[in-house]
Amino acid sequence: MNRKEKTIVVTIVANVVLVLLKFFLSNSSGSLALRASAWHSVGDVFVSVFVLLGLLSAGWEAKRRLQTGTIENVVALIVSGLMFFTALDIFREVTGAAETPDLRNIWPVTIGAFLTIAITYFTARYKEFVGRATNSLSLIASGYHSRMDLYASVLVVVGLVAAAVGFPALDKLAAIAVIVLIVTSGWEIAESAIHALKTNQTLPLHLEGHHHLALFRNKRMLTYLGGIAALFILLSGVYTVSLGEQAVIQRFGKVAGTFGPGLHIRVPLIDSISRVNVDQVRQVQTEASLVLTGDTNLINTKLTVQYTITNPANYLFSTQNPENLLAKETETAFRTAVAQKGVDDLLTASRSAILAQTTTQTQNLLEEHNTGIKVMNIQLLSVTPPSEVADAFLDVASAREDKNTYMNEALAYRNETVAIARGNASKQVTGAQAEKTSKIALATGEAERFSKKLAAYQTAPVVTRTRLYLESLEKVLPNIKKYILDPRVETNSTDLWITNGQTTAQP
Repeated sequence: MNRKEKTIVVTIVANVVLVLLKFFLSNSSGSLALRASAWHSVGDVFVSVFVLLGLLSAGWEAKRRLQTGTIENVVALIVSGLMFFTALDIFREVTGAAETPDLRNIWPVTIGAFLTIAITYFTARYKEFVGRATNSLSLIASGYHSRMDLYASVLVVVGLVAAAVGFPALDKLAAIAVIVLIVTSGWEIAESAIHALKTNQTLPLHLEGHHHLALFRNKRMLTYLGGIAALFILLSGVYTVSLGEQAVIQRFGKVAGTFGPGLHIRVPLIDSISRVNVDQVRQVQTEASLVLTGDTNLINTKLTVQYTITNPANYLFSTQNPENLLAKETETAFRTAVAQKGVDDLLTASRSAILAQTTTQTQNLLEEHNTGIKVMNIQLLSVTPPSEVADAFLDVASAREDKNTYMNEALAYRNETVAIARGNASKQVTGAQAEKTSKIALATGEAERFSKKLAAYQTAPVVTRTRLYLESLEKVLPNIKKYILDPRVETNSTDLWITNGQTTAQP
């Protein structure tokens, strides 16, 4: 492995470390410019890999008797294409990110960004020095690309410092500047490689001398790039808000307005947009915690709160963590409501009243803190006694259930017995009334019949007496054949009587 190849291997390792460091800092801060610089460093890794491949192919180039440096020039062209692609991808990310994330951990990340500047500077100088010493176009091109990465890192630090002093929108401007540097360096590398291939030179004219100033030479190219970038930046100011959403516009960190659904225009790169769905019913749960009831009982409870957003600006910026605040204030209101009731009220029918009081008090607390939240519903997910007294609570609950069971059974027996007794009483009263009516009617009829018999007897005593006698016999002997004998017939004789063809002895 010759000197050029060793140089590329060392710089690849350094660039990989640099990429990891930049992505870590980007995730820690949320900086778009730092992310763009990280992707630019990823492009530098690819540049170094292609350069290494080009150097390893030098032997093959010599065997094929090709022009020295041909493969390195082709590799330089490939590198420039990768740089253009990387710049386009980053530009789309920057201009398409209407909602710029809040920058955080700015000062520690800024110190880390200074470290990336140092690594990039020594890497670029090392590749340029070895490239010039070995007359390697690909190494010089790779060093030039690393120098552009150095400028990008400087811009990133400037953007971070500006964000730290209250201008977070400059982070996007720094990202755009990094993109311009990427495109410019790619253009210069491509132009130099093409010129070298045409003139059979191993070192492009544009990279001789102080090549880091070459980006200021092609004014026409910079004008075109600036015009295209300006057009895209203007178009990035147009945004839409979907139905059910509201957009909060921030300008230099201050809320500039809230807009509803539709097509709107913002100041590009300056205004940041935060979209909030105000129709969505959101939910947050409280942590399981012990509450003290009014009768000095401790019990574990857990709540869930359903809410909507009524004021997006207050929801986003009045509190650092609105959901955590909502959970804490719900717990506070619930403790206040439970402290006025007993544990039995919490476990039985008074639970709904406690939750209604909790909802009202929670809403009042949220309005005092201007959270922009409206509570829709609060539900009690679990109510459990502490583990130390769980068995005693279970015994009490079982006793309460037994009490309710016995009371219900007693009420059922009472209702059944009273109903039967009332039915029997009503039956007896009705029977007595019917018996009374029947006796009175019978007595009245007997009296009237006796009066009529008396009148008939007074008119014809013998006939009446005989008829009464016969009627009495019919009643007394209803199923016995009766014979009326003339008094002159002797009953003590042995005469036979013939009746209906049968012979009957005379009695």
